Amino acid sequence: MKKGIRSLFQFLIIFISLQILICSNVSAQNVGHAVLTGKIKDNRGEGAALYKPDDISALINYEDSQFIPTDSAGHFYINIMLDKPRYFILGFNTLYISPHDSIHMIIDGTFPTRSKFSGIGGNIQEYLKENPHFKGASFLEGGDSIRRKLEDNLDYVLSAERKRNMDLKKLTNTSSSFQYMEKSRTKADVINSLISLRQYYKRMYNKKERIDSIPELLDYDTKIVPVIKQYSADFLSKDFLGLINYRHILSTIIKYNQDNKKIGPILEWSQFNQLSSEVDKAMKTNDVVVLDKLKNDIEGLSNDLYRNAVLSKLSSVSRLMKGKQATDFDFEDQDGKRRKLSEFKGRPIFIDLWATWCVPCLEQKPAFERLAKKYKNDALFLSISLDNDKNKWLASLKNKELVAFEGWSSFQSLSAYNVVGIPRYILIDKDFNIFNLDISADFSKVIEDYFNTSGKPGQL
Repeated sequence: MKKGIRSLFQFLIIFISLQILICSNVSAQNVGHAVLTGKIKDNRGEGAALYKPDDISALINYEDSQFIPTDSAGHFYINIMLDKPRYFILGFNTLYISPHDSIHMIIDGTFPTRSKFSGIGGNIQEYLKENPHFKGASFLEGGDSIRRKLEDNLDYVLSAERKRNMDLKKLTNTSSSFQYMEKSRTKADVINSLISLRQYYKRMYNKKERIDSIPELLDYDTKIVPVIKQYSADFLSKDFLGLINYRHILSTIIKYNQDNKKIGPILEWSQFNQLSSEVDKAMKTNDVVVLDKLKNDIEGLSNDLYRNAVLSKLSSVSRLMKGKQATDFDFEDQDGKRRKLSEFKGRPIFIDLWATWCVPCLEQKPAFERLAKKYKNDALFLSISLDNDKNKWLASLKNKELVAFEGWSSFQSLSAYNVVGIPRYILIDKDFNIFNLDISADFSKVIEDYFNTSGKPGQL
C-alpha cells in the first residue's frame, strides 16, 4: 500500500508541476491544447521522448522532441500546445495529434500493435498502430512480404494500398486533412515498395547475380517502372515533406517531375537536406574547414526555418568532433535491462549500429565479430540493433555464438550522434572521448591500425 501511495504521490507531483508550467505561459482561455494521459509499459520513471518527425526535424536528425516525465509505474500526463494537427512518434508508435484531442494511451514499447488508445482522437491512433510510418520497404515489410513472381509483387502492393485506403475510409470523425495526408502517405508507400522491390528480392531469395541479371526481375523496367512513374507524376506538395515515407522517395519524385512548375518547395527542402548531409560528411572526416564553408553556404539561403534548423545541426556536430567528450545514451540488453554507454568507460568502445533488415549491415557483421574475438580483452565491442521490432532482434540472437555485447536502441535515442543511416561504426577511446564518429566501410583496417598504434592496445 505504501508503495502504491508513493507512486500516486509522485504522479501528482508531475501532474501539478506540468499544470503550473502550462498555466504560467498560456491563458486558460487559449485554444490549441491536446491532453495525453496514460501509461508506458515497463517504464519505471525514466520518462520518454515525444518526437516530431517532420521536415524541419529531419534536417537536424530528429532532435526536436518533448520529454514526457513518468512516475515509477510509467504513468504520465502531458498537455501540449499545437498550432495545427501533427504527426508524432512515441516509442515505436506513430501518432497524429490535433488541437483539442484528449487521448488516453497504454504504450507497449515491445509490441506497438498492442498499444491501446481511447478518448478524443484515439480512433486515429488505433488506425496508425496497424499502419506505422517507418516500415522497411513499406508494404514489403522488410522483405517479409516478397513474392516469387514480379507480377505477384505488384498485385500484392496495389492490393495492400486498396486495403489501407478502405481501412482509412472506415474511420469516422476524422478531419479532411488527416484523410488527405494518409492517402498521400499510402501513395508514397506504394512508390517506396516498388523502388525497393528488387533489392529485397535479391536478399530474401539469396540471389547471387547482379540485380539487373536476376531472371525473375528482367521485366522490372517494363512492368514496374511505369507504375512508379504514374504514381510519382504531379505528386508534389510542401505538406508531403512532413511525411517520413515521402521524404524517403524524394529523389524519385524529383526525377519524374523535373519540368513541373510546382516542384519549387520540394527542391528547396532537398537543397537544405543536401547541406545537412554535407554536415554529416564533414563530421565523419573531422573537417573543421569544410564545416566553416558549409556555415557560409547555409547562411546564404533564404528559408528561415530550414536555415536555422541546419545551422542548429551544424552547431551540434561541432561538439562531436574528435577528442570531444562522448554523449551518453541508453539501450536495452538482451535480458531486458536498461544500460548506459558510460557504464563501459575505462576502455575503448567500438560500436556497430545495425538492424536485421539492413543488408549491408548483415554483410559486414562477420568482419565486426572477427575483430571482437581478436581484441576481446582490449576493448568492448558493442553491437546495437536499431530494429523497430525488438523481437526480430532477439530472434537473430538465438542459437548464435555471441562475441560482442548485444543491445537494442532506436534512431531517436541516438539522435545526438546524427544517426540517419546504417551500418554505422563509432569508436570511443578509454577516456570516453570520441576517436572516430563514423568509420568508413573499411572499418577493419581502421580498427587494426588503431590497436597496432601501441603495443598495449588496452592503454589507448
